[in-house]
Amino acid sequence: MRLVPIVLVISALECMRGVTVSPACKCISYESSHTKVGYFTSPNFSQPYPDGIHCLLYTFVGEKDEMVELTLLEFDLQAPFHDSCDDAVTMYLDLKQPAVNEYTKPDAVLCGSIYNIPSVHYYSTKNILMFEFKSDDIRSNNTGFQGEFKFLKQDLFSTNGDLVSNTNCDYIIDSKGKLRRGKFFSPGYPSFNKMKSIHCKYTFAGSHNQRVKLYFKKVTLKGTESSCISSRDKILVHDGDSIESAVIAEYCDTESLVEVFSTGSNMLVQLFAKTIKSTEGFEASYEFIDDSIYPSSELSSTEPDREGGSTDLGSPSVVDCDRIIRSVNQAGQPTVSGNFTSPNYPNPYPANIQCRYTFIGKGRERVQIKFADFDLYHPTKESEECRCQCDLNARVTDKYSRSGDPEFSSSDTHPFCCVDVDIVEISTIINGESADVDDFCGKAESQMVMSSGAKLTVTFMSFGALNGATRDNRGFLGQYNFVTNFGIETGEMANDSACGFIYNSSVTKSGTFNSPNYPGRYPRNTECHFMFYGFPEEQVRIAFTYFDIEGIYPCLGNTESDYVEFSNFRASVDRKLPRYCGGNKPRVQISDGQFFRVTFKSNSMFDATGFDAKYQFIDVSNAGNINNQQASDSSAKTSGGGGSPSSTSSNGICLSCTCIFMCMQVSWCFFASSFIILAASIVVIDIVVSSRSSYRHVFLICSKLISIKKSYCSI
Repeated sequence: MRLVPIVLVISALECMRGVTVSPACKCISYESSHTKVGYFTSPNFSQPYPDGIHCLLYTFVGEKDEMVELTLLEFDLQAPFHDSCDDAVTMYLDLKQPAVNEYTKPDAVLCGSIYNIPSVHYYSTKNILMFEFKSDDIRSNNTGFQGEFKFLKQDLFSTNGDLVSNTNCDYIIDSKGKLRRGKFFSPGYPSFNKMKSIHCKYTFAGSHNQRVKLYFKKVTLKGTESSCISSRDKILVHDGDSIESAVIAEYCDTESLVEVFSTGSNMLVQLFAKTIKSTEGFEASYEFIDDSIYPSSELSSTEPDREGGSTDLGSPSVVDCDRIIRSVNQAGQPTVSGNFTSPNYPNPYPANIQCRYTFIGKGRERVQIKFADFDLYHPTKESEECRCQCDLNARVTDKYSRSGDPEFSSSDTHPFCCVDVDIVEISTIINGESADVDDFCGKAESQMVMSSGAKLTVTFMSFGALNGATRDNRGFLGQYNFVTNFGIETGEMANDSACGFIYNSSVTKSGTFNSPNYPGRYPRNTECHFMFYGFPEEQVRIAFTYFDIEGIYPCLGNTESDYVEFSNFRASVDRKLPRYCGGNKPRVQISDGQFFRVTFKSNSMFDATGFDAKYQFIDVSNAGNINNQQASDSSAKTSGGGGSPSSTSSNGICLSCTCIFMCMQVSWCFFASSFIILAASIVVIDIVVSSRSSYRHVFLICSKLISIKKSYCSI
């Protein structure tokens, strides 16, 4: 149903010269003294707006302690032409008085449809907001716009804490004598901040028996195709009150409804950003929680949506089987690992019950689940193969629907044999919503499952007997672990990343590393970095023994692909090295120098088994042997992985001599061209000896010389 615009105060007057963008501007004014909420529209909405509107100013003025919120409900202007808006809405959000002229810098220029504009929400920095609407002299069928305005109290977006003196946005939030809960925001939120470079710190200090819970309601930072490590706009959450404390969460794009729990009583949040534009930044809340209020792992759930501990799925069956299992119990003792079972295990479990096992970790902990024994009632003989067949069909369906295959139809559904049977469902929280991770039924062989955050839920449901059948199935024995290493057993965990691992040549020259939770499926919404540090005369060699990363080449965000990428730089993209995803494992990668980074990133939609890889720190002087080793691994050799830095050893000169021979033997072309190639190749030798260029660069130069000679001799 179309909303009817309500305009309580409208004055169409000639605006004074020097106060508006044009002396001919007409003004429509809204004041909070008359109404706090209302609607505004373009002329003639929802019919086409008139042509030749040279300046129509909408002015919203609130009380001194208020701000203005505009929400565009409908927006349909003439489409931009050559990146220029002939019909446009021009927003002015940062005004001290209700006056604009030709020198006032606009904060946003909007045109086209509602899908073309960056946001539908706009906020003033103070109590005044103005926007100008104009149309050219060409008649169009566009209907204009309709929106809602609100006058809000500015303190709704004020951080509940003490601003540190001589800082712009550093706050200390102490539980002593203050509210146990409150809100905190990025500077200027929800509008924008005019600082060119932003670095804010929010320090949360609780009592010794308290923990800190943060809830990010909305995070909107400048999105990037790259990983967070190369993003200039990011939020880091530290498990302590120092920047040296371990990073337990990192956000650099758009997130919502995310919870983070501290291990101890303190927490630090850092915000790094360039100038935050309109609608960017974050809003979050905090709460200091006493450890004493946590129920122990053996208590039934007291969550509001599940009281009583059981759900009737048929005839009544009263079984109190819900459990909340935390990594720290009521006595403050860690419960890093343990078992959980179906009711009556190993004896048959009852029919018509639902049990929920909720696992809650802290800090950077993730919940890892594996079933040591699994035996649920299933009416079909094929139950043992049930889960893998359903899983395969689901993955194929997801992949074809995502790739936009024209032969795929959404009606091409696949049979789920885990429907209307006894089942175990595992779910995690992604962007504030429950997301299914895996389902198990029958006598399924269990793989390890890992949560995407610090919380994971296992739900067991049994149904009534079918056709008089009785159950003699024993149920399940599950094992849980609260892990901080994401299931990666090698390397040293880095403090500056939520999932970062360091491999030093001084510790070991070779070893293995893998994706999170390998050989189980990796968790979603996860980013991990593997940093390899060699000595000055070393390089890093990476070879994959297994590779299964969900995605479609070239592994970009528009295909919702997870990926693995490589870089010779710690915090920037190495554009000469491609991303990898899908089932084709990368070829052997060799760093340009003594440092190399491998980054794994998964999104919130799909998952796969991940990867297993070997690393080796290789001495430059053994380059010849390494090249032989690469040749033996030709099935995994990379075309873009880089080579070894050359040295003044004879290996480099011999390599260049080989290049000369290759160039000379390209064709029977006359002597002059070969002489040119010979002279150029001598230059290559000089590069090898004097500038320590990499072998990869030598081969690139040689290939270019050969290409030139072929082209020249074909004339």
